[in-house]
Amino acid sequence: MSLVESGEDGVVVPLKRSRTRKQLHRDLREVEASYETELSDMRALQAISTQLIQENASGLYDAILDAAMRLLRSDMATIQMYDAGDDGLRLIASSGFDPAYIPLFNWVSGKDGTSCAIALRAKTRVVIPDIEENENIVGTAAHQPLRLCGIRAAQSTPLMSRDGTIIGMITNHWRIPHSPTEKSLLLIDVLARQAADLIDRSRKDERIVLLAREAEHRSKNMLAAVQAVVRLTKADTADALKEAIAGRVNALDNVHRLFVQSDWKGADVRAIISEELAPYCKREDLHAELDGPDLLLEPNLAQTFSMTLHELATNAAKYGALSVPGGRVRVRWRRTDEGRIVVHWDESCGPLVNQPSKKGFGTRAMDSMIRGQFRGTIKFDWLPEGLSCEFSLPISQT
Repeated sequence: MSLVESGEDGVVVPLKRSRTRKQLHRDLREVEASYETELSDMRALQAISTQLIQENASGLYDAILDAAMRLLRSDMATIQMYDAGDDGLRLIASSGFDPAYIPLFNWVSGKDGTSCAIALRAKTRVVIPDIEENENIVGTAAHQPLRLCGIRAAQSTPLMSRDGTIIGMITNHWRIPHSPTEKSLLLIDVLARQAADLIDRSRKDERIVLLAREAEHRSKNMLAAVQAVVRLTKADTADALKEAIAGRVNALDNVHRLFVQSDWKGADVRAIISEELAPYCKREDLHAELDGPDLLLEPNLAQTFSMTLHELATNAAKYGALSVPGGRVRVRWRRTDEGRIVVHWDESCGPLVNQPSKKGFGTRAMDSMIRGQFRGTIKFDWLPEGLSCEFSLPISQT
């Protein structure tokens, strides 16, 4: 087979064999160089993947930054975490920036004129070959800070969790106009996927450790409260002692279930009172009236509040308004301007009340918890129509 080419006059003439060989060799070298570059990049990505998997939480972000800069051969790079509440990106790691100017981008709003903000709004990658020619950047408040940082081109790729939500952003910056190749962006896609998974896993691991520590702390607090109840409870008989301890431990259990419902933020006053009075108010011949605003008490305060209500309810069930048909209990509470909760417990329609000659365990326990632990106040009035108790506690969380 002979090689031919068309001359200027359209006449087909033989192609010079030496020229053809040179061209073929040149083309072959270019292809080989291209494959070698791709192979080198794939090897680098494989090495990076291994490194990322082995990194601990403290070194993960720096490793991701280094990998992004190597794959795209950029001058600078940043990693940001997404804050859904404020709809913006918070800087957590950067590389290649002048330390004097990088603080300008510690926080980027989703409305700002930067590549990462534009990518956040679009929820997809954004490439800006030249910020001086991009209408979303030129003239915005972010334009001059970008110049100060020496940024001329950028690409921002969202870090997406497996459920499709944005958890952060990885951005490369160049000091001259630049357009990354499609092949290099494919490598960044792989890196972003791995980085998102590792960051998500790291955050979950940190959350698990935190929850474990919180659970241990709460368990110790619960155990200490139960031990105090057992140690301080007195009774004349074994059955009476067992009943008293069971009732007080049950009161602790009730308030702790309320903590779980609020993710351990605390417990609502109305819910605490309702839990303590519920066993008695199932009877149609007894009546309880609750009157007060919604107030959330932090756990330690709520626990004391619950134990106080338990002692009052137990006393009423044994000797007061909740011990006879037709008995009534009214509980009112309010928050003062000084940041305290004031509670009124009033019984009526019960048996004739006489002031006891000595303080029982319940009265001493309430006095100790309210006055001793929280520097609150408590007073009792044994009125003929029923016990009236008023106590107050400082509110540290509402």
